[in-house]
Amino acid sequence: MGFSRVAGGTALCLMVLAAFGASAQTGNRQYSASNIQSGYRIYSMQCALCHGANGDGIAGVNLPRQQFRRASTDDDIRNTVTNGVAAAGMPPFRFQPAELDAVIAYIRSGFDLSGATFAVGDVARGRLVFEGKGGCTACHRVHGSGPRFAPDLSDIGALRKPSAIQAAILQPGTAMQPIDRPVHIVMRDGRTIDGRRLNEDTATVQLIDRQEQLISLEKSDIREYRIGTASEMPSYAGKLSTAEVADLLAYLISLRG
Repeated sequence: MGFSRVAGGTALCLMVLAAFGASAQTGNRQYSASNIQSGYRIYSMQCALCHGANGDGIAGVNLPRQQFRRASTDDDIRNTVTNGVAAAGMPPFRFQPAELDAVIAYIRSGFDLSGATFAVGDVARGRLVFEGKGGCTACHRVHGSGPRFAPDLSDIGALRKPSAIQAAILQPGTAMQPIDRPVHIVMRDGRTIDGRRLNEDTATVQLIDRQEQLISLEKSDIREYRIGTASEMPSYAGKLSTAEVADLLAYLISLRG
């Protein structure tokens, strides 16, 4: 990756880029709404010149999707910004701690302008929650393992922002993707089909049925077509502790395909 020499605040984001990785924190970190919003303002003024407003201005890097050169923790970012990276032409940058916290929070949020507060825990513990207490493997597929009825989560960390994933854990009805809604279909020949919608156009609809079979139907053959508005996923609010939710979120945002 080629880095241009820049001065002052713009150098900050380039240094963060070299240090910041795709792995989540090893300990719980809280990213508050106020920090995320402050980070957005700092990023817009000092970082967007090189990284772009969408964080994808440098080839091979996508800040909101957490695509970076190295895997590291927030503390690694702080150390790199403070000490600089001479080999990459990055000088030390004396950023105020609160300002640096805000930039990190904005990046961790996936550039989420809603500024929703979330906490990220430990990836390894989160995988244990996913496979154990959470029972997520009963419905979801990851890296080719698991059922197909619920959405495949293999790249969920790249597709959705952390706050949206957290909402899906705690309030699944508020975070359901329209294309993943449950459907109930009655065919003109009397057959009934229940499943999860995968794709739809003006003439056809594709879905995964209860037996995990991919089905494509002509709309002209359908007598009744109902799209559910309630998620079939249970809420984990009150079922998982705050720490367990943070750990589960860490695992999910680490899944990037």
